[in-house]
Amino acid sequence: MYYQVRIWKGDNLKREIVYNADNDIQGIQMASASTPDGCRSTFEEVTKEIYEKSIQDNIQQEVKETTES
Repeated sequence: MYYQVRIWKGDNLKREIVYNADNDIQGIQMASASTPDGCRSTFEEVTKEIYEKSIQDNIQQEVKETTES
């Protein structure tokens, strides 16, 4: 199962995380563990395609940041 967590500080989106978990309970636990104090998060199940696209986008962003340095 694939999940997406959006972490919010006030009204501002701080971070978006996608991950794979074996079941909903593990997914919720991982979402809770990734949410810092003072923030709130939204948690939803996503498709494998959305998960893979997000992973690919993150890799491309890291490469871009590395080459700009």
